[in-house]
Amino acid sequence: MPRMFLNGTAMAGGAEHHLVGGAPLVAATTTAPRYRFHAVGGRYPALEDVGSGGAAVEGEVYELSYAQLREVLLPGEPDGLELGVVELADGSGSLAMVLRRECAGLPQLTDISALASWRAYREAS
Repeated sequence: MPRMFLNGTAMAGGAEHHLVGGAPLVAATTTAPRYRFHAVGGRYPALEDVGSGGAAVEGEVYELSYAQLREVLLPGEPDGLELGVVELADGSGSLAMVLRRECAGLPQLTDISALASWRAYREAS
């Protein structure tokens, strides 16, 4: 089964967590420190791979079926994000929603890398 790193509203306690269904939580972890973390219009988070000089972003890894990914989780994702692979803190990889490259310069992006947590950003907003 594929593993999916979630770092926004689909995490436990988030408004979209129901999209995860009964999928098991594999780990609460962070990414490797190679990502800029953005709030898109204040509505949802986006990871941008910058290689070096990024932040280790907090999230949760779930084991989802391909059917659940295809039919439930991915259709609920907002524009500006695409399915990609991120590097986790332990060096392993995971599927994740990442910022589309052509969206990296959009004015509605707010860099929240210093917080490195969607929950912390929401609490501070």
